[in-house]
Amino acid sequence: MQSFPAVDPIPLPAPIWLFKLLHIVTLSLHFVAVEMLLGGLLLAVLLSLFRGSAHSHVAARAIARRLTVVMTYVINLGVPPLLFAQVLYGRALYTSSVLIGVYWISIIGILMLTYWLLYRFSARLDAGKSAWWVGLSAWLLAGFIARLLSTNMTLMLRPEVWRDMYSASAAGRFLPTGDPTLTPRWLLMLAGGLFIGGLWMVYLAGRSTFSADEKKFVAGLGGKVAALFGIVYLFAGLWAAGVQPQAVKAGLATHPLYHFAAFAGYGWMALVVVGFCWLFSQASARLPQVGLDGRALW
Repeated sequence: MQSFPAVDPIPLPAPIWLFKLLHIVTLSLHFVAVEMLLGGLLLAVLLSLFRGSAHSHVAARAIARRLTVVMTYVINLGVPPLLFAQVLYGRALYTSSVLIGVYWISIIGILMLTYWLLYRFSARLDAGKSAWWVGLSAWLLAGFIARLLSTNMTLMLRPEVWRDMYSASAAGRFLPTGDPTLTPRWLLMLAGGLFIGGLWMVYLAGRSTFSADEKKFVAGLGGKVAALFGIVYLFAGLWAAGVQPQAVKAGLATHPLYHFAAFAGYGWMALVVVGFCWLFSQASARLPQVGLDGRALW
């Protein structure tokens, strides 16, 4: 018996290339929002631990207040790529979703709890209370959702394990094991979160709600985080690419579209870094220069 489901006889309502293009575009926007949430939340948690530092507390509050809005983008930008994936790869995606059905359905409840914790995290920071454990709980739950999504998207590519998983539990109570690409792909998103979170802090430093000293602190810390985890992000990407199956590597090496996408991706990252460096330099130029006597020089 063939393990892969039969083709759906209902034809697609538009060309395949259009669905793939829309899937890539919407998924890219979703990934940016996810990484802003994961990276910004973790940075806010770490900053909230330094309760004796006024600048850290202000920065944590500023990030936390925006995380609930970022979560709305995470959710709304996550729906279109999921729908496009169902149209293009529905036979595989539906099967893998059923095989981990208990965990897949649980994402809804975990997501609502994470959303609520984000509001509690922001409210406790505004009230001057200890909030790091609330934010950390929200980050762990969000990371677990990312893990489940990565699990499903890798399981749909492994039809050879479907039969054994269904035999082990028709109710979908078990998660798959033995996939060497799952953990690197998941950690790639986490590392990217801190890179994007650092760049986000540099952007936030330009807001008029901060004082000059606060702007300098937020921009400086964000730039350092982005620089450090930009390198980590790069190596995580190389790791994730290196553990792909040989057939995937061969396809990527010979297809001209992926060569163009790789160069476009590197170019986009370079433009983002240069742009934020320019914003950081402009923000630093607008800060007052202080002399040895503590007075502003200009």
